[in-house]
Amino acid sequence: MSEDEIMALLSRWDRQQEGYIEQREERFKVMFDVIESVLGGSFTAIDAACGPGSLSKRLLDRFPQAHVIAVDADVMLLELARVSLAHYGERAQVIEADLGLSSWSEKVLAAAQAANVDTPSVLLSTTALHWLMPGELAEFYGAAGDLLKPGGMVMNGDHMRFDSRLPTPRQVAKQVREKVEQETVALGEDDWASWWLKAEKIPRLKKLKVERDARYAARQPKRKNSGEDCPVDFHVASLRHAGFTEAGTIWQYFDNYIVFGRKPLSDE
Repeated sequence: MSEDEIMALLSRWDRQQEGYIEQREERFKVMFDVIESVLGGSFTAIDAACGPGSLSKRLLDRFPQAHVIAVDADVMLLELARVSLAHYGERAQVIEADLGLSSWSEKVLAAAQAANVDTPSVLLSTTALHWLMPGELAEFYGAAGDLLKPGGMVMNGDHMRFDSRLPTPRQVAKQVREKVEQETVALGEDDWASWWLKAEKIPRLKKLKVERDARYAARQPKRKNSGEDCPVDFHVASLRHAGFTEAGTIWQYFDNYIVFGRKPLSDE
């Protein structure tokens, strides 16, 4: 599998994702603007549920002095991330860890220590944490609060569905999202399923895709009540409970949000 094949697949991934999240690049920009304003250009970031490394790549390009620890449990997407981030050298580490298990934060801290970089000061995630069940999501925010240095920040960009209290916005958001998806596919781009079919045809990825599918199949029965339908106030309350004294939303388009949390500057 050549680097060109990987980069072409990553490009298809980005276009496929934009079919589900039309404002994807705007979300990235908002997060990076906050980082630049608060942290400057030199910091250690965690890309939680990094997938193939789309967020990490953009962050490292914008901040040439930054270091990223990219974390995911998906063995196939991690292989793509390793290839796509390889040319950043020691500025990027890619590690396998399940964010639904408490051990993820220990692995991140060990990676930071091994690379001789500062304790992470920001955790970012986009379109990923909805895979966690509500209890796991709350525990994840708690672990992030323990891991990040004083003044550290969390920003999570994801769909956080309107619940039964807001049936009209829920229906409108669903219709808008489906319209964008249909228009994207009509232009010849991949949907979620067709992208994975293309990926598994690449020989080097085929075995990893089989391993990935087996792992997720074993976990699927308990995922019936995932965090996909957790409303935004659940995220904000979980961040506050985890010790983020600043917690709220910093960007929104219908049910597409960035939630923000920041720890106090001192642990005292």
